[in-house]
Amino acid sequence: MKIKQLSSLEKRRIFLVLFTILFLFMGIVGKLFWIQIAATESYSSRGVNLLKNSVVQRQRALVLDSGRGEIMDRNLKPMTGKIIKSLVVFPINSDLRLKPQQVNKLARTLGTNKDNWLAFTHDLKEPQVWRTSDSGKPAALSDQQEEQINAIGLPNLKVVEMEDRYPSGMTARQLIGFIGQNPDRVLSIYGADLEKGKVSLTSKIGGAGLEKTFDLWLRGIGETSISYFTDAGKRPLSGLDARMIAPDNTFYPVKLVTTLDLSVQQQIERLMDKLNIREGATVVQEVEQGDIVAMASRPNYDPTQVDLASNSWSNYAVKATAPGSIFKTIVAAAALDERVVDPKETFNCEGALGKYGFTCWRKDGHGPLTLEQGYAQSCNIVFAKVMQRLTPVQLESYAHKLGVLNEVGWTGKTDTKQILHQLDAEESGQLFGAHTPHNDEGVLMQTAIGQRDVMMTPLQASNMIVTLLHGGQGYSPRVVQEIRYQTDHVMEKFPAHELNDGSGRVSAATSRTLVNWMKEVVTDGTGQGLKDAKWKLAGKSGTAQIKIGKQEKVNQWFIGYGPAASPKYAVSVVIKNTDPSESNKAIPLFKGIMDILASDSNGR
Repeated sequence: MKIKQLSSLEKRRIFLVLFTILFLFMGIVGKLFWIQIAATESYSSRGVNLLKNSVVQRQRALVLDSGRGEIMDRNLKPMTGKIIKSLVVFPINSDLRLKPQQVNKLARTLGTNKDNWLAFTHDLKEPQVWRTSDSGKPAALSDQQEEQINAIGLPNLKVVEMEDRYPSGMTARQLIGFIGQNPDRVLSIYGADLEKGKVSLTSKIGGAGLEKTFDLWLRGIGETSISYFTDAGKRPLSGLDARMIAPDNTFYPVKLVTTLDLSVQQQIERLMDKLNIREGATVVQEVEQGDIVAMASRPNYDPTQVDLASNSWSNYAVKATAPGSIFKTIVAAAALDERVVDPKETFNCEGALGKYGFTCWRKDGHGPLTLEQGYAQSCNIVFAKVMQRLTPVQLESYAHKLGVLNEVGWTGKTDTKQILHQLDAEESGQLFGAHTPHNDEGVLMQTAIGQRDVMMTPLQASNMIVTLLHGGQGYSPRVVQEIRYQTDHVMEKFPAHELNDGSGRVSAATSRTLVNWMKEVVTDGTGQGLKDAKWKLAGKSGTAQIKIGKQEKVNQWFIGYGPAASPKYAVSVVIKNTDPSESNKAIPLFKGIMDILASDSNGR
């Protein structure tokens, strides 16, 4: 049919169809122009950056530094974040892979062989760091190795400076903690930052220890990464191959300045390993205001490969366990302050009480002893008879006064008015179990010697010594004293403060008496193994009988202070879950720690 034969109505219809097609075509052309030219950096209501995403498709990035703040000791020596030189390998087109002679040379430089290198680089999809075969951690390279690698001249190999957050040989691992992915916690704590894109659900945050309690400050403002750009054929883009991307801020990352002494901490941990301490903890506090100088826990663990089902990452220094006879210090304080015992009065120990199956550790008995002598000899019979004169309410009151039932670690408000608990997962102590009858005489006698349901943490034990040395006034132990910007200007301070839970204080007179009795423990009592220490020492021993399943185990304790004439440090040690036949390691460990502190003080 010819057009001229069409009616005017049909002509108008054809014209409208052609116009519509032309309009749609122009719209598509305009849309393509808008996407490719005008809106490459802000496409759609979600602001999708098409230019950036087109580059990301060709970009291969690797995080070199998490951007987290450094954790440092009191002398500003770093305890985390060692900087090492590492080899980064980027995936590229197979045509650009190393030649056989280059592979051999590189393998020799890295201290490996050709087969290991080829296995590592085979089908590489993402940038990878060359790692040691034994630990799986990034291999630290020397300056000489760096020069030899650079001389090979391959574009996909680059030696870079990289953060080793948890270096081999790192100490205070349980106290420092670890970082890891925890989407639920990111969502609950950092929901606002998640919406703003400052964090993602896969961001690594503090999972335990100081990494967790100070995560708000430590997590920083961004990562440092190295990016490698290739074309669609995985060939390096000229002039745009490897680029470092890092936050540009002179104030971050921050520095977390602790009260720890790195040298003392390292020496104590070496001593614990030398004594083969399988399970236990030590705490060292300065007497002056209770600051924590060292805190160590065993067994040890690798913060880069945390087994959450294991307890190795748990900080036993803040975990409650049966204290045994060190608890007699609380009973003695109550007896003296409540004046239920005459200092010259004697109690006869025949090795057994005659009821409840209650016995003394010395089966043939101690004979007649004063309370002072009973404390030095750690006589169970003396303290059972003293407990007959005290009420459960009185005993609980003095346990509170000496800070062994409450969390004692530094707690306070930050500049942002948030409540901060410096020590992660610190536990409270315990006097009676939930269903234990408090007025049962047999229960009270077991309680008086630190058995039955009594629980105490090593930190509470050492802090009890600090409290007595201050005439009954306790301190809330700090482990972090301040946070600094990278410029060393102070961002936040955490001043030392006294403990005050409203329970009152043990009298200064009783405190002095108990401090002096601790000297007698070493000169004439259960702590005589400390006589040849570098300092004259004072303290209290303890052995708690516990059951693990059907097995009988014991906790070995020693707590005390030194030097005895002018106390500088309070120390507590516990060796947990040992076989009853094992020799006592608590006293050798306590002595070794005090000798370390004595040598360190003389060297200053």
